[in-house]
Amino acid sequence: MSRSIVILAMIVVLPVTGYGQSAVSEGQGMWLMFFNRTEINEKWSLHTEVQDRSYDLSHAGEQLLLRGGVNYHLKPRLWLTAGYGYIESYPPEGSGLPTVIEHRIWQQVLHFHTLGRLFIEHRGRLEQRFIGDQYRDRIRYRLLVNIPLTKERMGPKTLFFSVYDELFVDLDDSPYDRNRFYVALGYQFTRAVNVQTGWLSQHVGERAKGYLQLAVFANVLHSKR
Repeated sequence: MSRSIVILAMIVVLPVTGYGQSAVSEGQGMWLMFFNRTEINEKWSLHTEVQDRSYDLSHAGEQLLLRGGVNYHLKPRLWLTAGYGYIESYPPEGSGLPTVIEHRIWQQVLHFHTLGRLFIEHRGRLEQRFIGDQYRDRIRYRLLVNIPLTKERMGPKTLFFSVYDELFVDLDDSPYDRNRFYVALGYQFTRAVNVQTGWLSQHVGERAKGYLQLAVFANVLHSKR
């Protein structure tokens, strides 16, 4: 258990100390998110998600993200995914700038395991991004930890704490693209459904912005694992 506590502390502390206080804050936004995984059989499943992102708490639209993919379960705890995303990015009101449309193709490796009572997920993603008339490549890596608060293991009727840090690397220009740090409180209603509410800090260069988040995960599962 002591190793679990050390790992969790590193995830929480390192992103915060790494940025220091040089980033310029750009206020508070909000993300509303829905995720679904539908199992086809033991080897295949479908991923779908909708994210409605706002500039501020008044729900002024910043971005709409629609993403889907096909998962291949190479092993029970190692999945490969390929998918497509459609993203509309809206300019600030009154700026006179146009809406930017992005078509995104993505491939992903997902590996998850437990360490003590912690559930740990590693996610690596490669993206090919068609943004207007531009093309860009990007790599993302996310380390996520869920720790149950009311039970020894993650499962139905469990209150849990979730934290992750995700680094984005641009393959076309300067390597560093952005970093996201997330903390949330969640409740696992059933094996297939959980809800999380939390806060995400996104750092892009010298700019930082926080987002309140509400996420619903509602899956269609057939296996009993």
